[in-house]
Amino acid sequence: MAAPSPASKPFVVVFGGEEFLIDRERQRARTWTGRQAIMVNGEDLTDVELVGILETASFDESMRVVILDEANKVKGDKHLKAFIKDKSETDITTILVALIRSEKLPEVWQTAGKKGRIIEHPKFKTWDRNNEVVKWISAEAKRVGIRLAKGVDDMMFSLLGHDLARLAGEIQKLQLLVGRGNEATLENLKLVLAPNPSAEAWQVAEATADKDFRRAMNLLSTLYKSEGDDANVPVAYSLMKQIEKLMVARYMLDAKMSEEDMASAIGMHPYRLKVFLLPMVRKHTMTDLIRHMSQLARLDAVVKSAASSKRSHVELAVHSIARAA
Repeated sequence: MAAPSPASKPFVVVFGGEEFLIDRERQRARTWTGRQAIMVNGEDLTDVELVGILETASFDESMRVVILDEANKVKGDKHLKAFIKDKSETDITTILVALIRSEKLPEVWQTAGKKGRIIEHPKFKTWDRNNEVVKWISAEAKRVGIRLAKGVDDMMFSLLGHDLARLAGEIQKLQLLVGRGNEATLENLKLVLAPNPSAEAWQVAEATADKDFRRAMNLLSTLYKSEGDDANVPVAYSLMKQIEKLMVARYMLDAKMSEEDMASAIGMHPYRLKVFLLPMVRKHTMTDLIRHMSQLARLDAVVKSAASSKRSHVELAVHSIARAA
């Protein structure tokens, strides 16, 4: 969907978990040359209303693009299905861009995508051996015409985390500083980057599992300042995933597996396993980890319920694990 060239298909279906990239696709569609852009939201539309918009010609007979945000909230009943079925693949007088802010693509939009294009932006993974956000940082820098010196992408991720909007903004600042075709160094990054205190749920989970109580609570406090109660579910999930990883590693450690075999099984670089994960694992017994997982299962139910004081429950879980004897 490269602007300014207009699309050549009647349907463009965009879905996935990376909202910044979905928003970027929306903005590109709005700037297609020679098309009147009409913005609608699936939360406010019935299928009949949507089809009516798509079938109504403009007064001046100009070509249009209808950008449907939150398309997954449209029911997809017989009216929309019939419109998609009857739409000719060569009829691009009106193009429908459907934005689905979910990893799951509803059946009605799968059908539409088969007559057009499907663009997926899955949630980036930040695994030790496959950090897709770091890879995206380098790709984004290349997109705006600069190169990043060694370590700049990793430093940006460590300071800004998984916030693609902020990362894109800082990359744009680097481009303005060094100019297209040039290399941005760590020193350049220091000149443009003024990071606000930031934290992510996985950082809270790692500090908790490492029994670094002060750091865990500081990170949790920072996270709540930026996200409020929306942080409850991600923190509970990250804690469960972290303890699950420790349980697997603890089992292999107790079974006296080699570090190479452990690293391969877990999907982690052997050096990182040795200097980062194993010291953390050795701070817990399997009995402790099973107890923690049981506590986190109860926490998971609480944060997804209508219970009050969810934040207090999360803080107590962090305190319990980080301060466990």
